[in-house]
Amino acid sequence: MNLPATTNNLQQRGSWRRKMAITLLMLGLFCLALWWQRSVLLELLLQQALKQSALSPPSLSGLSFDSKQAKLAEISFGLATPAGNLSVAMQNVSTDYDLEKRTISNVSIGHAALKFNYHPTDQAATQTSENTPISLPLDRLSIAKLEVDVDTPWGLSSFAGQADVTRGAADAINARFQDAQQSIHLKIDPGFSAAKLKVQRLPTGSIFELNAKQLDSPAKQINLNAGALSLIEWLNNSLLIPQTLRAKTQSYDLAKLSPLLSATQLSASATTQDNFATLQAEAFLTKDKQSLLAMDLSMTNKQTIDMNGRLDMAASEAFDLIKPWLPAMAASWTVAGGKAHGNLKLHRPGNQDVSGTAQLIIADLALTAGAAKIENGKVELNIPELADRALDLSAEIPTLGLGKDLIAQNLSIKARYLDQELTLSQANLAIFGGIMELKPDKIPLEQTPILLTLRLHDIDLSQLLISLHYPNISGTGSIDGELPLQLSAGAIDVQDGSLSGTQPGVLRYMGPADSQNIAFKALKNLVYRNLQAKVNYRPNGDYHLGLRLEGNNPEVLSGHPLAFNLNISGQLPELLQKGILAGDLERTILEQAIAKPADAGASPKPPSGDQPPKPPPADRRNQ
Repeated sequence: MNLPATTNNLQQRGSWRRKMAITLLMLGLFCLALWWQRSVLLELLLQQALKQSALSPPSLSGLSFDSKQAKLAEISFGLATPAGNLSVAMQNVSTDYDLEKRTISNVSIGHAALKFNYHPTDQAATQTSENTPISLPLDRLSIAKLEVDVDTPWGLSSFAGQADVTRGAADAINARFQDAQQSIHLKIDPGFSAAKLKVQRLPTGSIFELNAKQLDSPAKQINLNAGALSLIEWLNNSLLIPQTLRAKTQSYDLAKLSPLLSATQLSASATTQDNFATLQAEAFLTKDKQSLLAMDLSMTNKQTIDMNGRLDMAASEAFDLIKPWLPAMAASWTVAGGKAHGNLKLHRPGNQDVSGTAQLIIADLALTAGAAKIENGKVELNIPELADRALDLSAEIPTLGLGKDLIAQNLSIKARYLDQELTLSQANLAIFGGIMELKPDKIPLEQTPILLTLRLHDIDLSQLLISLHYPNISGTGSIDGELPLQLSAGAIDVQDGSLSGTQPGVLRYMGPADSQNIAFKALKNLVYRNLQAKVNYRPNGDYHLGLRLEGNNPEVLSGHPLAFNLNISGQLPELLQKGILAGDLERTILEQAIAKPADAGASPKPPSGDQPPKPPPADRRNQ
């Protein structure tokens, strides 16, 4: 009777075993399915986790992993920060790790594109915090193709190249970024105590090196060393510099500056004791270890700024520095001597406008400009107040050579420049025993042509004629006059200039002449009591001269009074530009008169200066 019960128990045990086997088989199949679909499941879990984070909108695909490595085909996300919005898109991401040690060794990225819209809020711009240590949670990060675009208030800053970041001993960080033109090496010491940034031009050549120390404390030090020309070229061409700032440096003609800046070094340093609440900085521009320019800057309360600058260089170097911005006519000028000294003082309290002064003095200036030569000159530029935007100019030239044996003395200039207008208060020099001066006036410099009036006072006729180096003519007396000048593009135009004798004198012409011509007989010793001339000169070299002389020769016609009218027109393209200035006048006005027959019977006419050449007629009058 007990056998059937035993059989029943055996049957129940067999059924339980079958159920258990089926259950284990199903569980095994489920686990196997989970293993085969582990990447998909983990990808879904990561996506859900990323959605719960600050990243938006996160997206990833193509996840695969094993016990040592994980790979992602694509991942992208966005991040909002107080300084702006960041978007990241990466492809072909590979990560090597050690599950037992829970460490990540290497991260390799085939392509990474980062876009950052840098527009900080007021709170982010003013917020300050203590520096937190920077550490790299892996041994190496390499990006085969890195594209970074930063949109700033000053324009777009971008980088396209490759990157390699490694972790050194004690969590030091070494990073290298390289594109087709430059290599950027950044080294950060453990604990972010110090950092060094070095930028090199490819294939060889250093651009600049920046060192920062004590970054983990409130007291910090920063030093910069660079070749001046290399730094300007980098600022001019590197896409890392925002567009607006880069455009400012592109306005400089580097080809013209290269000879001066090629051997010039820039060094700067800055120190702070309280995380830049206050700042002390200085910068030096040197050449052959000699200081050319020095600048000191101090900042207090993060607002008030004071700056002092000092300039000390040879006048020739200062001239070479500003030559690219001078008119074309100055390109041939040569500065042989002199010293340039300058100073600049700026003060900016808080958010108020900048105030300050500036001064530049060039002493013992020796300059050659064409036939003109300056010796022992002194030029001074003063800006009494930067906010007023006015510039005061003064010059004192003891000796001014204007050509062969033609020397002027005591050139003095005083003027003020403001809003494209030059207010000329004084411009005169001593020459030919008298004074030449420009009439004081306000001159709009944006207007062309520039209108000036040249005044002549007590010019000694004897010295004037001697300067022409023509031995056949001499005289005595003095003249005054006014010559209206029009200046444009280096050309001079004289319209309706007038000259007149201020006292009686004698005019003597001893050259070849028609012995039967009464006019030329009289000119051998003409005692004149009246001399008047009208002068016109055009930029193309056309001249018109109307001359009237009234006087007598005691040996001609018993000393009866005579009047001469001489009206000559022609081309003297070198008379003003080369003839007088070079002191080599090949042909005089009287020589042109000799070439024509004299007519002593013509009636005198007032000098017009715009009539064709005529021989000098003599007019006999009884007194």
